[in-house]
Parts: sequence; structure tokens; C-alpha cells
Amino acid sequence: MLRIPGFARLPFSVCGLYASFMFWGYLQERLSSTNYALLTTEQEYQQGDDGQEGKWTFVFVLNCCMAFTSFLISLPFVILGVGSGATLCTAKGSIVERLAPHRGLAIPALSNSLASPFGYLSLRYINYPMLLLVKSSKLVPVMFLSWLINGKKYSGAQIVSVVLISLGIALFSCKVHPFSLLTGATTSSKKTLFASHGTLKTFIGLCLVSVNLFIDGFTNAKQDLFRDKNPTVSSFQMMYQTNLWQFIFMAVYLSTEALLNLLNVLKCSQLTSAIGFMITYPKVMFDVAMFSFCGALGQIFVFYIIASFGSLTCVLVTVTRKFFSILLSIVVFRHPVKYWQWLGVGAVFSGLVLNTIETYYSKAKKTKKE
Repeated sequence: MLRIPGFARLPFSVCGLYASFMFWGYLQERLSSTNYALLTTEQEYQQGDDGQEGKWTFVFVLNCCMAFTSFLISLPFVILGVGSGATLCTAKGSIVERLAPHRGLAIPALSNSLASPFGYLSLRYINYPMLLLVKSSKLVPVMFLSWLINGKKYSGAQIVSVVLISLGIALFSCKVHPFSLLTGATTSSKKTLFASHGTLKTFIGLCLVSVNLFIDGFTNAKQDLFRDKNPTVSSFQMMYQTNLWQFIFMAVYLSTEALLNLLNVLKCSQLTSAIGFMITYPKVMFDVAMFSFCGALGQIFVFYIIASFGSLTCVLVTVTRKFFSILLSIVVFRHPVKYWQWLGVGAVFSGLVLNTIETYYSKAKKTKKE
């Protein structure tokens, strides 16, 4: 197997993660915005706003497909013992032991499955810019829950860098003045979703996003705890175990829902509706398959970074990936940028530089002590 030098492992992982999830993000947007009812064999993908007919809305089925694909991709690596320091294992007991579901990752897999619906549900109460503002602070609950659950301590520089990065990405994500999002006023003549909602609905939306963030933070903290207690477990084993549990949870849920639909207890089920949608609009199957594959490929890099550098580093990479995607779009397509967005650019780079310096010096101190 190709060995990557120690100094190049993080940059290589970051590049792989960026490439995988940038295309994955494109496919996610295409799935959510394309009206497949308007497509023919000659037509290109196009957005459709006329109702939900022809729109893919089956979130749990999509996540279940991605979990199953990720499970299959990680399976041969686990069987061969890649990344665990073990040689090619032919002993039946050892292989069975690696393939058996590990209950230590069941809880973080369940929490990971439950996080995304809260984010989608919050959009019924708040607008997308506000959702981005709140979700940009994901690093804060990750650090807080790592401290609360694992007793992990952070230096002042790490805390400041996280605040700068979160604030910078939040500012950069704003297409309108940040204060207008908080007050409900906008510089545009069009009325926004946030402005049309009352204080109660806004509060409910913010609570839902907060739940989403803290579940994500809980998931990362539990994965860190598992990694610390099981240092010999490889990143591929973590990926395999997490996706195996996620697939089990979502398959049970979707099967139960389909059974209740069959017994006329529920009017509809996501599984039967999704299958019917795929039969009616075959083109969606390719998009779902590519979405699942890119997500699985990205997860290889995600779990490698978690196993090698910790969940905080992984969150830094995944959060800033979105920032760099938008920055690249500005340079290539010459999109106009407001002054507060450039402030966000400065804040993000300042936070990244501060975090890099802090990481370098902390490693240097550990090396001297040893």
C-alpha cells in the first residue's frame, strides 16, 4: 500500500475531502432543486418551483442509501485490516470480530442519523441565511461537548481561533447586512422568510438549529471518546461501524414505516414513495447513486482525519471547505462581495493562522517533554 509521509497526510486528506464533498454538495443541490418531471432524455437538469411533484424529498431514503454505500466501500478495507497495523488476516475469528457491530459506536451513529432532520425542519421557521449563521458556530458545541463529556481542555488561543473562524464564516455567508437578519429588516424590497415570521416562530427555528448543532457536537465528542478508548481501531473500522449502525437504524425505521403503510395505519411511507419516484423518473437513480458514492468517498477522508487528528480538526476542515468553495466561486465568476464578507475572510484566515501556530507550538512542547 502507498505510504504517505507524515507531513503530507493532513494536506492530502484535506484535498481529498474538499474534492469529494464539493461534488457531493453539487449533487445534493441538484437532487433538491431539480424537477425530474420536466426532464426528457434530451433536456438538461433544471430547477422547478411548481409544487413538489417531480421533486426528490425523501431525506431518510437518501441517507440510508449513502450509509449502505459507505458501509460497502469500507467493508474490504476492514476485512483486510488496512490501517489497523495488522497484517492480512486469514483467521476467521479475527475477521468476524472486526465485522461484528461494535456497540461503542451505536450511540454516535444514532445521533448522527437524528441530526439532519432538525436542520431541515428549522427552515419552516427561519430563512436559509439565518440557518447558515447559526450552523457556522458548529465548532463551539464540538469544543463544549468535548470538554463536558471527555474533559478535554483547550488553550485560550484555540478558543479565540474557533470564535474567529465561526464569526468569519457566518459573516461571509451573509448576502445581506448581518444586523438586518437579527432585526428582520433587509436592504432588499422583497420580504424575506425571516421577516414574515413572528418572534415565536423565529425562536422555534433557532431552537431546532441549536438541537441540530448540539447533536452534531455530541456525535463528534462520542467518536473522540471511542477513539481514545480504542486506539488500535482504524479509521476504516470507524467508518464501517458507524455506517453499519446508521444503515440498521434507518432500515428499521423505513421498513416499519412501510409496514404501517401496508396495514393502512399510515397514509404513506418514504420507502414506497421513493421507489415509486425512481420508477417514474429513472434519471434520479443515477444522481442518488453518485451522491451516495461521493459521500462515501468523502467519509474515508473524514474518518481518517478524526482517527489521526481528532474531531475538532475534522470540523475545522469540513466547515472551512464550504468557505473556500464560495471564495473560489467569487474569484472565478466575479461575484460582488460586501465589506462585511471581506471582514469574514480576514477573520477566517486569522483564525486558521492562529490555530496552526498554536498546534505547532503545542506539538513542539510535547516533543520536548518526551
